[in-house]
Amino acid sequence: MKSRFTPILFILTLLLAACGSVATPEWAAEVQGTQVALAETAAYETSIAPTATPTDTPTVTPLPPTETPIPPTATTEPPTNTPEPPTATFTPSPIPQDTSAGGGDDQAAIDAALAAGDPAHGDELFHTLRSEVGFACATCHNVDNPNRLIGPSLMNIKEHAGSRVEGEGPVEYIHNSILHPNDFIVPPDEGGPYPENLMPQVYGDLWTEQELNDIIAYLLTL
Repeated sequence: MKSRFTPILFILTLLLAACGSVATPEWAAEVQGTQVALAETAAYETSIAPTATPTDTPTVTPLPPTETPIPPTATTEPPTNTPEPPTATFTPSPIPQDTSAGGGDDQAAIDAALAAGDPAHGDELFHTLRSEVGFACATCHNVDNPNRLIGPSLMNIKEHAGSRVEGEGPVEYIHNSILHPNDFIVPPDEGGPYPENLMPQVYGDLWTEQELNDIIAYLLTL
């Protein structure tokens, strides 16, 4: 008895034989055309694309480092002092010396003493208290009346100073009486006597020679 599957097998055999000649689908060709068109388009766009010109980037040369100025080294030498100009030395005029007491040269000596000194400055010195001795000359001597104070009056001293010590004119006598008051002490008939050392013996150290000239010039005006 024939199997019922024989016609079926026959049909399957025919179908399998036909599979070897299956036609290539049409969409495969279209895909290939699309791929070709895309490739051509890409090539065209590449050909017309502008070539970028490379721009030269300037090379920046770095600036050299700024040098910090070095402060000058402090010198250890002391500054040079500008020498001060020398101070002018004042040379006082010498006190004129009388050649004879009571003679004609007395007035010449007085005139010379007045010229050598400054009476106004002598007046100031005469009335200025000196701390070294504790009083002023005017404390002990009247100059505007003949009365005795602590010491003798000096009013009109130039009129009688030339007759007190032999050989001394009025200018020399006044000068020595200031510096060496104990050498001659006014006698009783002229208002004395006065004790020794009543007048300080230090005026030669307190006054300069010019200041003595100024005081003598002042006393000669009384």
